[in-house]
Amino acid sequence: MRYVLILLGLIVANVANAMDCQKLPDCEELGYSKETLKGCAEDGYVSCPFDETFRKCVEYNCETLGFTESDKRSWCADLIKCRGNPKMTLCQKSCFATNYATLKDLAKSGKCKVVTVRDDIEMPINQGITLAANTIIDGGNHTLNSSGNIENLNVFSMNDKTGMKNIKLRHKQTKTQSNLEIISTVAATNTVSLENVDLEVSSNEDKDSDWLGCIIGDGIYHVRGKFALNVPAVRLPAFMQSSCNFENAQVSIKTTSDVASRAELNFINSTFYGDISGAYVVNGGSITFKNSEANLKGHLFWTAWNVSKLILEASTATLDLSYVNRGEGRAKIIFKENKEYPSVLNMKFPSPENAQTDIEATNTTDKLILNGTTYHPTKAATTELSLVGSSPNWKAE
Repeated sequence: MRYVLILLGLIVANVANAMDCQKLPDCEELGYSKETLKGCAEDGYVSCPFDETFRKCVEYNCETLGFTESDKRSWCADLIKCRGNPKMTLCQKSCFATNYATLKDLAKSGKCKVVTVRDDIEMPINQGITLAANTIIDGGNHTLNSSGNIENLNVFSMNDKTGMKNIKLRHKQTKTQSNLEIISTVAATNTVSLENVDLEVSSNEDKDSDWLGCIIGDGIYHVRGKFALNVPAVRLPAFMQSSCNFENAQVSIKTTSDVASRAELNFINSTFYGDISGAYVVNGGSITFKNSEANLKGHLFWTAWNVSKLILEASTATLDLSYVNRGEGRAKIIFKENKEYPSVLNMKFPSPENAQTDIEATNTTDKLILNGTTYHPTKAATTELSLVGSSPNWKAE
């Protein structure tokens, strides 16, 4: 409101110069008039402080007052329009956050395309942030620290076309992890973008009942750049009932819980390093690699009601496994047809017996390495993994 203060200053100065303590100043003598002046905008008048029927036309120099015609919508929450030229604006409130209260208000306001974090922020315990549609939080490589000790806590609630980038998220949970969700969508059809996100969740407890929560739940996610997830000693699946597309991404996940729990993960032109201790890469979900590379340690499948799948297309995957499939249902490994760029699956595990896993070949150019022995398909067919060595569908080098 710079220009309003300037105008008030001019009025006070004129009044002070004309003031006679024995007589009320005369508006007409001060330059005010009751006439409508030709060419003066309706909102261009200032009333006399002693008689509002008198007024004068004020010429606003928008440029001198700091107004510009530039588009400020990407970084400004509230705009002031210049009276002399409504196309020229000033930013009244910027989309910058240095504390939790400001970040929370700007994120949910719907007035900012991008909310930029300017410092590390400590969020109050059991508090979260809701992002209005079409809002992105740019962390500027700063850290958001959150914490909780209650059930049913959602830390970041994402509306449609929201996202986070260039940010570190650190959450500490105590007492219970039941139904904890770090990132989740308001509606399952909402799309969320994540770019250069480093996420860590820790806890002082580890309860089987806390499988009910997850790190990233529901929604459709698009991930680019670096994505790091570290979940030590917390029984929370990384992705649950969500669809996640990693494109041109470098993904690192170290967790003691499942990666894809009834979730669909697609890697395109990406790399994935996973260290999964005591849990499963795929639990009733699927992971697809296209033009990608994976290096995974842990258990591969848990299959109960839903079929767990690993799909390779023009990709290389190295699996150092304790188990292939420990569930009661059957799992499936699929070489998707791409004769020009064959896939390579290198699996190391204690024993293929009772693996309860089928391997499906769609061409004869792909390569399967089981505990050091290399096989090629002889035709398009589906084979029980434990029978690959004796099946006519595969030939050892």
